[in-house]
Amino acid sequence: MATCVQPEDLFALRPLAQPVSDGQRVYYLESQLDQQKNLSRATIDSVSLVDGGDHRQWSPSDVSVNELAMSPDKQRLAFTGVVGDHAQLFLVPLDGGAPEQITRGDADVTTPVWTTDGQYLYFQTTTGATKPSDQPTGQVVDRLQYQANGQGVLPTGLTYQAIRYEWTTHDQVVVLEREHSFHITDANQKGLVFDCERIPDDEHDFSAGVFWHPFDGSVERLLNQAVAEGSFGAGKLSPDGQRVLMWGQDNHIPNVSQSHAWVAEIATGKLVDLTAPRDVEVGDMLAIDSQQRLSGQWVAWLDDQTVVLLENEHGRLNLVSQSLKTDTVKPLLTGDRAICDFSVVDEQTVVFTESTMTSVSRLKALDVVSGDEQELVNPNATYEAKHALVAGQRFTFKGAGDWEIEGWYFPPVTPAKNHPAVLYVHGGPQVDFGYGFYHELQYLAGQGYGVITINPRGGSSYGQAFEEAVIGHYGEGDFEDLMLGTDAALKLDPTIDPTQLCVTGGSYGGFMTNWIETHTSRFAAAVTQRSISNWISFYGTSDIGYFFTPWELKQDMRDITVLWHFSPLAYVQQATTPILILHGEEDLRCPTTQGKEFFVGLKEAGVETQLVLFPQSNHELSRSGLPNLRIERLRRINQWFKAHLPETDEK
Repeated sequence: MATCVQPEDLFALRPLAQPVSDGQRVYYLESQLDQQKNLSRATIDSVSLVDGGDHRQWSPSDVSVNELAMSPDKQRLAFTGVVGDHAQLFLVPLDGGAPEQITRGDADVTTPVWTTDGQYLYFQTTTGATKPSDQPTGQVVDRLQYQANGQGVLPTGLTYQAIRYEWTTHDQVVVLEREHSFHITDANQKGLVFDCERIPDDEHDFSAGVFWHPFDGSVERLLNQAVAEGSFGAGKLSPDGQRVLMWGQDNHIPNVSQSHAWVAEIATGKLVDLTAPRDVEVGDMLAIDSQQRLSGQWVAWLDDQTVVLLENEHGRLNLVSQSLKTDTVKPLLTGDRAICDFSVVDEQTVVFTESTMTSVSRLKALDVVSGDEQELVNPNATYEAKHALVAGQRFTFKGAGDWEIEGWYFPPVTPAKNHPAVLYVHGGPQVDFGYGFYHELQYLAGQGYGVITINPRGGSSYGQAFEEAVIGHYGEGDFEDLMLGTDAALKLDPTIDPTQLCVTGGSYGGFMTNWIETHTSRFAAAVTQRSISNWISFYGTSDIGYFFTPWELKQDMRDITVLWHFSPLAYVQQATTPILILHGEEDLRCPTTQGKEFFVGLKEAGVETQLVLFPQSNHELSRSGLPNLRIERLRRINQWFKAHLPETDEK
């Protein structure tokens, strides 16, 4: 008999990422949670591209790998991995031999990038960090952007460097040095491609550009100059070195403009938006909790005249090719699944990892010409076979203004009359639920809940107009979509007991849970996670507050009545539902004060509530937090729901 998913199953899951291939073997990262050390680790593994056999590990057992890069001549792998307190650079030959540690600095090494001829390897690091002192000293803050979730107060006085390493001589030379951070994405003998903030000293300018840094001494060029105010990155040189493919948005609506694929000619500066006519989103905005260490590569070259794009459409992550000559789009990998990571091996072969609602992560290869797919390895096969995994049932309904809204309903593993159900609200709001493995939803289904997931207006993958519909309208049409979606789920499964409805969500989902808490009494229990309750205090305490708030609500501190109007705390006297508040103590995205303010307001309103603060935890607790706390969080959610569900006559 199949076993229901448990919180501790996080230790059994093996997500795969960053696949690359030399044409003979596929090399990839395999992540796992280390229960004894209470952290996440990753190794480099490989299998035969022919049949998925001959499994080997390539990284040292005491190094947790972050990034992987194969040389263009397919002879060696470069990778960064954590040794002691910092990530260092390693190089390993593929014809035999142990990995060699290249750097031993006192700062993290990131971003291994090979030149297209394979002669040089670039990496990045920093200098100028303040050395720890035995005695505490004050931290001086003089910039608006002085903190970041997961990092705390940002260091000052750093110098950011790109270093060229010649692997044949072991020579290292600093080739690019800046006072502000940048990110190298490609290189050849003529220059570097990198992205960075366009005007870093202007704290109210949020444009980012892809730059060409030539080695002949001529001036650096902003390759997206034609749309300079946009936000661009991930630039990749074409095989002939004449153009750069990049990912980005024009920022005509800050933060909400769809991300597209663009091509810029280095010589002329001509910039073309490849995907605008199709009203699709390029990139991964899918709300799933099972993937780790993805490359973030969403655009690539297949050949000089063809690009490969990862597109987010109606809860799916598809891979398509597009001709630059004819604009013809060819689906490569589609269906009810998420293509999580990929790389182009040659004009005929793409290797990729995928996830589905009932499959954690597996490695496959695609023959681009025939369309044939070959599964190479699934380290989760045994787990998937032994556990009761539920595929969500797609449904649609008419939301606010008769908009068609999509959702998925996960029935409980064990059918029962009068069973409870959980409305789970995604974050963002510019993300979407869909066809990827979501451990938390599977756990709830195994605990006897029906799980309702809905993509209300404001989310990604349904076109530009859908995505921007929530701007200046939080808690309006999106709230109505969620309530109408709950009604639709009740019709879909008449065995749901409407008196046993629960609701939860994190970030934007936490905001919506707070809004639901203060605007309806139809739910028996609620759990709000890393939420927003007060947009006024959020404005000055969040690492993104001063710009995200006016972007999303169309208002700044000049009219706090508007910010208060959108704040769930303003309506706390209307709350009646027992609610659990979960917050990480180091969360700087939705600061802990948001949960604390809501807790105090609820207590004074006489609502049954409890506040749980997780130490050493930031906004990413549920996805990349300490494993023991991720497990505790899941258990607390279930315990709160179970403790507050009304008794029924039938079970």
